[in-house]
Amino acid sequence: MSQLLFGPNGFINYWEDENSNVTIFWAGREYYFFNREESLAKNIGIAIMASIGVFQKTICEIFRVGRNTVTRIKNLYKTKGLEGLQGYTQGPERVEEELKDFIIKKYKELEGTWGYQKRILYLVQEKYERGEFKSSISRGKMQVIIKEYKEDRERIKRENEERIRRLEEKRREREEGEKTEEEQDYGQGELIEDLSGEKEVCVEKGGATVSAVFLSEFGIMNHVPVIEVEIEEEDSEKRFSNCELATTYALLNAAKIITVEQGFKHLPSYEMGGIIGRNKIPSLGTYRSRIPKIVDRMDMRDVIFETSKRMRGLLCFSTTVYIDGIFLPYHGRSKTLYGYYPQKRLAMKGREYYFVHDEAGNPVYATISDGYRDMKVFIRDIDEKLRDIYGAQKKKLLEIFDRGGYSKEFCVGIDNIIRFLCWRSDAKYVPRRDEGKWVKVLVRHQGNTIHKEKKPQIYYAWEKICEFEAGGKKAKFREVWIRRGKKVSPALTNDFDLSLEEVLKRLVKRWGVQENKNKKLKEHGIDKIHSYLKEDYSEEHLYERGLEDPDEGVKHMVDNPKVKQLSKKISTLLSQRRRVADRILELEKKKNKTALKEKCKELYSLNSRIKRLKEKRGLLPKKVLLLGKIQDEGIERLRDDKKLFFDWLKMASLWARYRIIEIVKPYYEDLRDVEKYVDSILNSRTYVQRKDDTLYIAFPEQHSEKKEEVLLKLCEELNKCKSIDLGLSYKRAIFGVRKND
Repeated sequence: MSQLLFGPNGFINYWEDENSNVTIFWAGREYYFFNREESLAKNIGIAIMASIGVFQKTICEIFRVGRNTVTRIKNLYKTKGLEGLQGYTQGPERVEEELKDFIIKKYKELEGTWGYQKRILYLVQEKYERGEFKSSISRGKMQVIIKEYKEDRERIKRENEERIRRLEEKRREREEGEKTEEEQDYGQGELIEDLSGEKEVCVEKGGATVSAVFLSEFGIMNHVPVIEVEIEEEDSEKRFSNCELATTYALLNAAKIITVEQGFKHLPSYEMGGIIGRNKIPSLGTYRSRIPKIVDRMDMRDVIFETSKRMRGLLCFSTTVYIDGIFLPYHGRSKTLYGYYPQKRLAMKGREYYFVHDEAGNPVYATISDGYRDMKVFIRDIDEKLRDIYGAQKKKLLEIFDRGGYSKEFCVGIDNIIRFLCWRSDAKYVPRRDEGKWVKVLVRHQGNTIHKEKKPQIYYAWEKICEFEAGGKKAKFREVWIRRGKKVSPALTNDFDLSLEEVLKRLVKRWGVQENKNKKLKEHGIDKIHSYLKEDYSEEHLYERGLEDPDEGVKHMVDNPKVKQLSKKISTLLSQRRRVADRILELEKKKNKTALKEKCKELYSLNSRIKRLKEKRGLLPKKVLLLGKIQDEGIERLRDDKKLFFDWLKMASLWARYRIIEIVKPYYEDLRDVEKYVDSILNSRTYVQRKDDTLYIAFPEQHSEKKEEVLLKLCEELNKCKSIDLGLSYKRAIFGVRKND
């Protein structure tokens, strides 16, 4: 009796029967009765008990609701009374159907565009303020609506494709009749397995698996660490290894399907899993949670260096290399160092990526600058890495770079270390030469048509020996002048063995080898910033990266920004003074004494201000430590480890494409046709079946005999690989072409 009187919650207790009827007792007497299935009675009970001050914990226990529900019902009862409780249901407020339909409609229109979520929220808010919607919506709710729509769209797509596949199988079974296993073969010698069983799946973009053969040969997955990751799902299909994450990205990037990890958000996950022998591919959330953990265990600069070393043996890079930078603009709000953006011809926030290509246009090595030092510093570092990659001594490689790495002091400093050829930036005037001294050179560029060069371009060149002196050192160089039409460009080299014609040809070749290849890099997203994570500059970081000498300390100086600001103000005042002086001359001619007097006062004021600013500028140092400027202005550096990880995979993707192109190239006349064909193969759907540790991949029958012939040849070359070591669920891939007759 005492238990019924007091209960576990003081004077309040409750009892529930098998039909979910609940009786609440207060001090042993029946106080309130309700059924858990009747929401109105339940809401009224919560409102009454909350209004008289019963503890929320007790109410939550009796009515089996959360604290937020109790608070919402209490406030609703106070403002609207019992009428407000009639339509209330537990959980978040439902979004009206008209608003939901509007969000889905706008998402369809804006899908894939930058800032689409912000745009949709703005349009909804406008309609809400005009009274067209009863309520506005939060970004979180909008994302839930879009996610549900995308899931429904993907489910419907899967169901439709599954229905089409079943209909196609039934039709094929009716047509094939009593065919033998040999007649059902895919037409490829090693593809003797029957892939028409129940486990065969149609894989969207399954052709991307072609690159796996070459990625395995490159051995890049040997650098990916094995990290124990807590996984909640019991289904092993949902447990992707680190190697599977890296391989998936590399395969899809080689096919130009994705450039940044955000691209996984828009891919049909379940239709593409066959490229790694899974039911689906990793999601964007998996990449965002796992990649930072992987990158923390990798020294990406060392990984890229070691990979380049291995690729030197596989691709036999040429000993003539081209060095150039790709500017990566930063559009975030944080303060970062400025760099020069050549396309826009202005200085802006960002950093520069330095890429090295060989004469075939293959990427050899890459390093990234955070803006602290310029290209000249990185050329020295790149030279050291290249000599290690090639196993070469000083001045054995010919390194060609643009004007961004040129200065007399720099050229004198590297003369005994690097054999180089570069364009100059300090020779504005061409010395007078007799016309007969110019040497005519015909330069033949490789066009898009294989085995056929373009019409030769006519250049003229002459040279002389010059001697530069800087920092107490002297060095001799070949000063080369190159003319085409009316334009004359100067160049410089310390290579005295190359002929003048060869110097010109190698310089001009830079456009095809480097500039055009930089465009290819951008097609694979090399100019994308994968992370906006930042960290402070420190002396340790500068010493570690070779940006400062630890023995000498921090010494790198830059122009004083305060001097620049004052110079800008002075320049503005000088312009004003010129205009005032011109006006004074006009007024003197017109003999307007009143206006002339006012302008003279204004001129005197401007002269005084200019004088004060010049005196102030004269007291300031012209140069300041860059690290001091960074610390004073709160400048941060973008972390580049995550970006380097993805760019390392992109370089591997480019190497894999190169190997595929070399197989396909003999069958086509035009290089553009080769690129299109490789893209079509890597983006093709395939029919996949896995047996034990072997993945059988069949391409659809091609529409032309030539395409089928090339594809069969490609499959033949791919099937020579007897083992794939990428940390995937299969150890070998066998490729073939499906026959539909």
